[in-house]
Amino acid sequence: MGDLLSITGICKGYERGGRYLVVLDRVSLEVAAGEVVAVVSRRLGGKSTLLQIVAGLEAPDAGTVTIAGQPIRARRRSVREWWAARRSGYHDPALGHDMVFVTRDGPHQELDVCKFVGAPLAVSGAGGKRDVQMLAGRALERVGASDCFGRRWGELSNYQRALVGLARAFAGSPQLVILDDLLDAHGRRDTARLSDILHTLLEEATRPCGVLLSAGYPETAIVLANRVCSLTQKGTLVHGSGPRPDASAGTVVPLRNVGNA
Repeated sequence: MGDLLSITGICKGYERGGRYLVVLDRVSLEVAAGEVVAVVSRRLGGKSTLLQIVAGLEAPDAGTVTIAGQPIRARRRSVREWWAARRSGYHDPALGHDMVFVTRDGPHQELDVCKFVGAPLAVSGAGGKRDVQMLAGRALERVGASDCFGRRWGELSNYQRALVGLARAFAGSPQLVILDDLLDAHGRRDTARLSDILHTLLEEATRPCGVLLSAGYPETAIVLANRVCSLTQKGTLVHGSGPRPDASAGTVVPLRNVGNA
């Protein structure tokens, strides 16, 4: 079983006050199907930047990111462009379909929860508005958040937002789920519950799927992930130890062969 996500030699920095500030320095990491990998760092330590690069929302200064062997390019694509590429028989890994990116901040406060959860379904062509709403309701039910149906993001507690974020992440059939601090800073019991839900969703995924998440607290990451890696102040990645998933998680399939799964 090959690695689903491969991050190789990622470098990123910014000009600040006439100086070049290194955020990521030759970061390399792999995530296999069926695996949850956490990246831990201090506040503003580069973990969110790394996850944004993986999602194609930020361009690295150097290095590559691939999902199921296909490169991630840092550019936004419209739904129309995505479908045109899909019909041609070849496509880049698409944010919202092949991978889903969910942050702790979530959408704007007034957005309807069902629209937030259903967005990846709309991108993947799940059907009309009524179908998407029905599937979003099922996704909320799976994570125990049926009481959030019909509510707005700003009305939810932090724990409810984490549940809704997980519902959005797994509503479709992604190959990679990226969670930026979504499951961080919860109490011990809530963190354990969120971990159980996350791993259950991963086990029940309809196609091989991996999870890359960030956390500010190592204690949280240990509960959530199979492996925990740490970003140092110099932007290098220290790999932690942990079990790798067995072959029962499935074989990684190149994206061009997935079809409409």
